[in-house]
Amino acid sequence: MNKMYSTVKFVDIYGDKDTFLSDYATVGLPKIISDESATTLYYLLYAKFGNSPIANYDINQFKYKLFSIVWQFGPSWEKRLDIQAKLRALTENEIAIGTKAIYNHAFNPGEINAEIPSTTTNQPELQYVNDQNVTNYTKSKMDAYSQLWELIDNDVTSEFLNRFANLFKKFVLPGALLYESEDDDNE
Repeated sequence: MNKMYSTVKFVDIYGDKDTFLSDYATVGLPKIISDESATTLYYLLYAKFGNSPIANYDINQFKYKLFSIVWQFGPSWEKRLDIQAKLRALTENEIAIGTKAIYNHAFNPGEINAEIPSTTTNQPELQYVNDQNVTNYTKSKMDAYSQLWELIDNDVTSEFLNRFANLFKKFVLPGALLYESEDDDNE
């Protein structure tokens, strides 16, 4: 504990990643993100909150709150990072590919020894096709980049890290705790 603060700092609890990962594995909540993501999270939390005093006097409650946030929002953060990595890896040709529309038509489909087409499955509705119309859309470069920009512009990590802010004290300057007692002295 730092004499300036009434509670310990993040770095006092988690001075190294191994302690963080060990607590993550044994805190009682299921491990829901990979060890690689948990390691990254440790360094991100250390960078943002390392010297910040925790809001709880009870260190165990702080840990449960911290890993509850990881359990609630960690999988979405991890998946969004994965999706953004895949989006950033797309080539110019891949981002220009648009949707594909296929329209099939069959004359007298009930005349063939086949079941009546179903619209409740992913199987082809028609067993045979007499006529097909296909439309392939290609995006312009501006549209493709604009759409990609919208998808990767959001910083999912800052949004995730901000969820941990309530675990730490918020004040401009640390203050001393002042205690007052009633004395019979003439003051």
